[in-house]
Amino acid sequence: MSALEQKAATLYGEQKYPEALDIYLSLYKKSPKTEKYSIFCGNCFDALGDSEQAIAFYKRASRLNPVSVTSLIALANVYYNNGDYKNSEKFSYRILKKFPDNASALLNLGNIAYCRGDYDAAFAFYETVYKKNNASYIAVVNMANTCYDQGRFVKALDYAKKALKLYPSSVDAYIIRGNSYMELGRYEKAEVSLQRALEFKNDNPWIYASLSQLYQKIENWDKALEAGWNAVLYAGEAQKQQHINFGYLLYECTEEKGVEIAAHYAEKWKKTFPDNKTVAYMAEAILNNKPVKRAEKEYVKQVFDAFAADFDATLNGLEYQAPEYVAEAVRQVFKKDFLKPVRYLDLGCGTGLCARAVKPIIGWSEITGIDLSDKMLEEAKKKCVYDHLASADIIEFLTASDKNYHLITAGDVLTYFGDLQKLFVLVAKALCAKGVFVFTISENVVNNDDYFLTPSGRFVHNGDYILRLLKKNGFEKLYMERKALRNEGDKVVYGYVVAAEKILTIEKEK
Repeated sequence: MSALEQKAATLYGEQKYPEALDIYLSLYKKSPKTEKYSIFCGNCFDALGDSEQAIAFYKRASRLNPVSVTSLIALANVYYNNGDYKNSEKFSYRILKKFPDNASALLNLGNIAYCRGDYDAAFAFYETVYKKNNASYIAVVNMANTCYDQGRFVKALDYAKKALKLYPSSVDAYIIRGNSYMELGRYEKAEVSLQRALEFKNDNPWIYASLSQLYQKIENWDKALEAGWNAVLYAGEAQKQQHINFGYLLYECTEEKGVEIAAHYAEKWKKTFPDNKTVAYMAEAILNNKPVKRAEKEYVKQVFDAFAADFDATLNGLEYQAPEYVAEAVRQVFKKDFLKPVRYLDLGCGTGLCARAVKPIIGWSEITGIDLSDKMLEEAKKKCVYDHLASADIIEFLTASDKNYHLITAGDVLTYFGDLQKLFVLVAKALCAKGVFVFTISENVVNNDDYFLTPSGRFVHNGDYILRLLKKNGFEKLYMERKALRNEGDKVVYGYVVAAEKILTIEKEK
């Protein structure tokens, strides 16, 4: 290695990537057909976040030496890190075609399968590496993590222990071991493992998040809140998710222990993150010390983006029945013209459960679904129910829309609005004459107010308030029944299923 190459390598090792790149580029210009200089330039560009240039240099290196695996591995990795799994997969298989036992390619394919949610395939790739080299820490810790996500906690525990034998200071292995013990109900061992992980990495938010869950399980709310608070403080790029987690922790603490202990953290939370609208909204839901008229849009988006993949299964576990209730109300009151298609708008469509239940009843139709969560819309698209899907806020969509609908539904959506006046005005505007609005609403049993923001972040409403608003905005009530809408913890949430027909056009208030 020349003195210049040595200097560049030293700079690269010190993470002085621009300086290292300058030297490698000069070496490349002098010897453009030397494979290693293209690879070194690619490495620097990759470290600087310029994946396009990194890929260009790695491809040059591959053309210079088609039998070299180094450039192919680099290409597979940079595509993987960019989320381009198709190209990463292509280069990984190209490596395996020449070198069937290449661990880097096998591990990369395992990671791609894992990211796609194909845990069986991911485990098979990791296991192939492990069988060929049982000293591969990366293979065994990935096997542990995959088993954990499959719910195979005993196996996850076994592989986590093997990973720790290979790498005794592995934070990931301690976290997996701790979480596996927790799932198996062995809480003391779980705490020991997670505290051990903190000794190596005391600013890791996921360790604190796991400890918070653990302490919540054993009903030590002081420690649960302290750990949850640390998860928020150390979260960095993962802060959005940790804020949502902390908000739910405060809500669950309020349900179990009352508002006092949670209120202390809610106040501190607001003061520490004064510009975060999601924090402000969730904290106010706990404190309820000023009027809030609707849920913060970013909060709703974050919550449903996070839960989209498992949403249908989760609702099934909560005995959620709003789609069936909405469909039955439509069946009873909606009059359709068999010669004309029904224009149907599904507000807050989520994963498409309401539209799927309603579509067989209304027949020939043009169905539009809107939702704030792009992840929920991805799930809705899979149901092949909608003609149009839009990522939008309900108020903004209705304000901008110039189309009239025969039917509008909102299943378990108005719970994210307190004051419903503006929404009802816009729904009336969007409906044809004799158009029908069907929705569910959670019942306010807390007080006599028109609406109340609960610690869960959801609003509940007074039935009389709904009837007044319908009349005020030109609707006639066709159907209103009190129903058990879903479970929330060990409680049943009751509310109303309402169907109303637009009979008058109300002039907008000036």
